[in-house]
Amino acid sequence: MLQGKKLVQSMFARSGYRIVRSESGMRYRPTAADARHSASLLDEIIPVVQHNALTGEWPTPAFLEDYFDASRLAMARLLLDRCDAEDVEIAGKRVLDIGCHAGCLLRLMRARYPEASLFGCDISDVKLAMAERACPDAELFFSALSDLPRSSRYDVVFLMEVLEHTVDPEAVVRRLLDIVSAAGTLILTVPDGRKDQFPAKEYHAEFDSYAGHINFWSPESWNYFLARTAPEWKLRTGTLPTGHLFAALSMKNKAN
Repeated sequence: MLQGKKLVQSMFARSGYRIVRSESGMRYRPTAADARHSASLLDEIIPVVQHNALTGEWPTPAFLEDYFDASRLAMARLLLDRCDAEDVEIAGKRVLDIGCHAGCLLRLMRARYPEASLFGCDISDVKLAMAERACPDAELFFSALSDLPRSSRYDVVFLMEVLEHTVDPEAVVRRLLDIVSAAGTLILTVPDGRKDQFPAKEYHAEFDSYAGHINFWSPESWNYFLARTAPEWKLRTGTLPTGHLFAALSMKNKAN
């Protein structure tokens, strides 16, 4: 058996290939700092919904403790690490987090880029109330994707884990590029569609989206989708250590 395995490996090697063990079950392990950031965020936002522990109204404290665990904080941190590696300028810039939820990303950005002007929007008053506690000096407002004012421009626009819910993701990307400044960048993340098994759940007509996931991109189709949707924009894609797909879009004539 061992000789047969070596024979197969040598045959592939002669063609320039190497057989490696797939570690598909491995997951990124959050750091102790991620756990501290999670605990700190929860300390701020849970008082907003503490009464829901008795009524069962969403979101309950138990839901938030599960949702904003160390793994989610790690994903947000690693996203900012990738932005730094891609030379996305956030310090001192106007930055909008669309679908900011409880302010997880805004809070991390405030700690990392104290001079940035931070903005966040969502379609839930409860989420915005939590985000206000998580990042008190961010400018927060209620808005759906389709209602974002075209008159406003931002140097960096984040859309984390939202496109997979939308009925027309191409239109969403094009709409967001309209509010990115001439020298700005649009940052997107979605789950890896090869591993994502989250169901569609109910449809929300007012937002033309689903509570669950209806779009599933592989790393390859993610790149093709964005290149086709925004051919005039410089595109950089990749995968975060957590497995989430990443993209940064900026104008091709942007000065280096």
